[in-house]
Amino acid sequence: MECDGISCSISLILTKAGIKHRCVVGYVSDLTSGNCVTPHVWIELIDGWIIDYRLRMWFGDEDEIPHGIFHPSSEPTLFYKSTSNDLGELKSDDFLDLATVEKLSHVKVSSDFVLENPNVTHNK
Repeated sequence: MECDGISCSISLILTKAGIKHRCVVGYVSDLTSGNCVTPHVWIELIDGWIIDYRLRMWFGDEDEIPHGIFHPSSEPTLFYKSTSNDLGELKSDDFLDLATVEKLSHVKVSSDFVLENPNVTHNK
């Protein structure tokens, strides 16, 4: 899966858990190398953290390139710029489950996480 598919899958998991976030379309520039990937899709949590599991796909599988969940302040050489919040129609639950070989429907966010982090979840 590329950045759009993995980000839509993560967004679905976060939405089902009631975790506030946005799926962002834009570009990422590496200020050290001058490399830029556009378009790129990632998740931004309400408190500023980024979820990006595909940046290494474009910038190389190097330890210096973040992979997963990180705060942008910990990566000062990377510049994330949103150009749109609109992915059009997000992929359906059934499509994403099929694209993840029927594994996505089994992924859940721990209820302990939701209880311990009320500031990042929607009121239910």
